[in-house]
Amino acid sequence: MNILLTNISLNSRTGGGTTERTRQLVRQLTMQGHRCALALMEGGDRAEELRELGVPIYVAPTVTIRFRIPLLRFGKLAEMVREADVVHILGYWNLLSITTAWLATRLGRPYVFSAAGEFAVLDRPRLVARAFHLLLGRRMLRHAARIIAITPLEKRQIIDRFGFPSERIVVVPNGVAPPPSAASTGTRLPDAPYILFVGRLIAIKGSDLLLTAFAGIADQYSDVHLAMAGSDFGMEDKLRQDAVSLGMADRITFIGHLAEHDRTAAYDKALLLAVPSRDEAMSLVALEAGIVGTPVLVTDRCGFDEIAEIEGGYVVAANVDSLRDGLMAMLDRRHELPDWGERLREHVEKNYTWQTIVQDLVSCLKAVIHQSRQDGEVMPSASGEDHDFRSRPQGVP
Repeated sequence: MNILLTNISLNSRTGGGTTERTRQLVRQLTMQGHRCALALMEGGDRAEELRELGVPIYVAPTVTIRFRIPLLRFGKLAEMVREADVVHILGYWNLLSITTAWLATRLGRPYVFSAAGEFAVLDRPRLVARAFHLLLGRRMLRHAARIIAITPLEKRQIIDRFGFPSERIVVVPNGVAPPPSAASTGTRLPDAPYILFVGRLIAIKGSDLLLTAFAGIADQYSDVHLAMAGSDFGMEDKLRQDAVSLGMADRITFIGHLAEHDRTAAYDKALLLAVPSRDEAMSLVALEAGIVGTPVLVTDRCGFDEIAEIEGGYVVAANVDSLRDGLMAMLDRRHELPDWGERLREHVEKNYTWQTIVQDLVSCLKAVIHQSRQDGEVMPSASGEDHDFRSRPQGVP
């Protein structure tokens, strides 16, 4: 099966959860014998990693005029779409997704679409977002063979928001790969017991909520520190100022972006991971911590409420008071945290490995291709032959 995937970025510093999701989907699909190609608006370390596996990658240059606009080579993108049996589009608010969907429709290639939580913007859309959705986005959704949700909750939200029939929406959750070695390459971590935050320093991730919540309990747990790891997306200066004003400057460590080995080491040494997100389809960092055996405190906006059912952590509302209460509840039972982490590890290993998840995605894609061929929507390629992406030159021509 030839699969074209599109995403904004494969840069681990800036791309967020969809970068890791795309990376792991392509790795697993390739290992299972499928032929993948990628179209992106930004390359990066994960793109280079996939190129080394023989995955052809087209990175469109961009210009920023308030928003990033891809300077697409339509001929190149059309060629990649034409050679695919099916297209998997990740991400809603960008013109690469819109253009790829339009080309796929014109060229008779079915596509599936995953917003990965990005529909939340439609709850309170700005004028430009409303215009994008009405003029461009709705058409892309209407022509998608399947909408891929990350969680059952996101599926219900999509049905309620757009009125799509349930059978058009397939749940393919986030997953996790076996962790690399936990040996740190020298990242500065607190010498004391610590609560860990991992994520971009941006409002939606809730790092400000966690910092304030931690300040509210710091006197009661004088040996515990807070470590905040993640790339700065405009909040770090304010967070540092808040730490000083709250008298927490010596109890909060800002680590910056963590590479994979360092991130695993940080999870392994932490008392617990806190995920204070205001809105998220499904927390990848909670899965990463879980596979290492670290218990997790998440908000009920993270798409991972089941951790409370298996007693692998706590689920609280996305506000300061609830996060403070959750931290206290877990720290008061500190001696039980390793057992909670072990239960979470077993649950993640059983239900959320990428190898298993990709099998579900493959079944979905094969069904889409079969249905499109039955409906006569798939046009033959110019040569009438099967294409092997890996026989083509790598990178941008």
